[in-house]
Amino acid sequence: MFLETASAEKVHTVKAGESLFRIAQNYQVDFNTLIAANPSITDQEHIQTGQAINIPDESGLPFTVTAYTAGYESTEKQPGDPAYGITASGAMVEEGNTIACPQALPFGTKIHIPELDETYVCQDRGSAITNGKLDIYIENLDDALEFGVQQLQVKVWPY
Repeated sequence: MFLETASAEKVHTVKAGESLFRIAQNYQVDFNTLIAANPSITDQEHIQTGQAINIPDESGLPFTVTAYTAGYESTEKQPGDPAYGITASGAMVEEGNTIACPQALPFGTKIHIPELDETYVCQDRGSAITNGKLDIYIENLDDALEFGVQQLQVKVWPY
C-alpha cells in the first residue's frame, strides 16, 4: 500500500513480516537510496508494522550539502600531520571525488549531484554529517566557503 506525496514520492505502510530490503526490491529502489530517504530509521533491521517508509522517486533526494577542506578549519589537522588529507575510509581526499556521508551510507556509495554535474564517492565521515546531510571535499578554503550551505537533489547509487 502506498500514498503519493506532493513531491511524487511514495509512502509505503509496513506490513507484518516486511523488511527494508524486501521493500526496496518491491519498489525497484536501491537499498542505500531507501535508507537515505528515511533519516528517521535508526535501526535498519527493525521496522514496525504500520510504520511509514518514504519511497524516493527518480529525481533524487533533498540533502543539505556543505563543503570542507583538509585544513585546520575543517579537520583541526595541519600539513605535516600523518593523518592530513586522509579520510575515515583511509583514502586520500580528492576534489571532485571525495564526499563525507552519514553513517547510514557505507563507504564506497556513489553520490550523484546533478546540479553540480559530479558523482562523488562516500569516503569520509564528519561529526556534523548526519542523515540528510553531505559534505563535499573542496581543496581551496575560499572556494569551500563560497560553496556555503546548499539544498540540492542527490541520487544515491550502489557501490
